[in-house]
Amino acid sequence: MKVAIAGAGITGAYLYRRLQARCAVDIFDLKQSTRCGLAPCAWATTKGFETYVTRCGLEPGRYIRDRADTVLLGNASVKVDLRTFDKPQFVKDLLKGAKINYALLVPQRYDRVIDATGLWRAFLPPLADDIQIPCTQFLVQAKKPLENRISFERIGYAWCFALTDGRYHVGCGSLTESPRVTLDRLGWLSSTEELKILCSCSGAVRIASVHHAQPFVISAGAGEVWGVGEAIGCVSPLVGEGIIPGLESAEILLDHWDDAEGYTKAILSQFAWMKNERAVIDRLRSGKRLGIRDAWIIKKNSRRMGVRAGLNLAMTLIKRLRYALM
Repeated sequence: MKVAIAGAGITGAYLYRRLQARCAVDIFDLKQSTRCGLAPCAWATTKGFETYVTRCGLEPGRYIRDRADTVLLGNASVKVDLRTFDKPQFVKDLLKGAKINYALLVPQRYDRVIDATGLWRAFLPPLADDIQIPCTQFLVQAKKPLENRISFERIGYAWCFALTDGRYHVGCGSLTESPRVTLDRLGWLSSTEELKILCSCSGAVRIASVHHAQPFVISAGAGEVWGVGEAIGCVSPLVGEGIIPGLESAEILLDHWDDAEGYTKAILSQFAWMKNERAVIDRLRSGKRLGIRDAWIIKKNSRRMGVRAGLNLAMTLIKRLRYALM
């Protein structure tokens, strides 16, 4: 089988590495103008990351920059299981020895095209009910230590996570106002004497959920296109975490390599929890009042993302989101 991977981000690069012993693989991408070569960069992830690194024959300690066991969530200190990692270096190592093709990918030349183009979903049909949240991200150098923190703002969120050597990743995604306006309102980038912005980029993240990102597999001439990662909605609608879901989807694709129907069913089953998160987002978008059921969804699903928020804190966040939209 001759395979082409469209997209050399983290999910596409991971699949390239994992497929080397299985079939002939070409990988295609667009040239990025960002300093790190990725867009967006996204340096934070959750538990399970080390497992995927090890599966590729790499050493997790080479990439992990900081482990957080608590973050400020609003004004409350919350226990978490988060880590920041050097995503650009990880992707570079996954692609070691690969020739990245920047020419046009012609699907008819391959038995299978794997669409790992994320937001662009370049080789799959457009979505009827897509949601893309604009994001702005900054890599900063701080003279004084900053606190790891997350803030839910309107329909969106802001974050500040430690990397190493006084560097931090600061960013925001929002559906209701400019992400930079949100960060300015929070004051997280206002201390120019204490902070130096090393680089920045803007983009968007698909938070539609897998249930609104079908089909995952289509016929294309004599071959097929199989979607993976963000291209098929493998991103948490509430918190925007797509690293682990993307890698999970890659493993599911490998497990169902010759079974398109089984792949679709497995993706929908593995990420069934996204349906409830998407429902919360839809209620927020339509201006409906959120309640205890929504708080329970936030509480339950936040555990999956490494954030151990209790029901009382979840209710506080619900109230904050409600008032932010008034």
